[in-house]
Amino acid sequence: MAMLLTQDEQLVLRHLVLGESSEEIAATLGWPLQAVRNCTHALITWVLDELGASGRTPSEYFPAPPPLVGSEE
Repeated sequence: MAMLLTQDEQLVLRHLVLGESSEEIAATLGWPLQAVRNCTHALITWVLDELGASGRTPSEYFPAPPPLVGSEE
């Protein structure tokens, strides 16, 4: 079953698509930063759920980043 996005989540998604940061979105909308972050978290969950429902795993599209250069632990 597909998750429906709230109006707030759709609004935040539009701003994210434009390349705005959470801080920029909060300032533009006059919202608390935490409200924008909550919507962003819901959107990430939605994307991951949609990938899972389609039989795809995020790792196919988002491989793990390479190790940091000079980080030897």
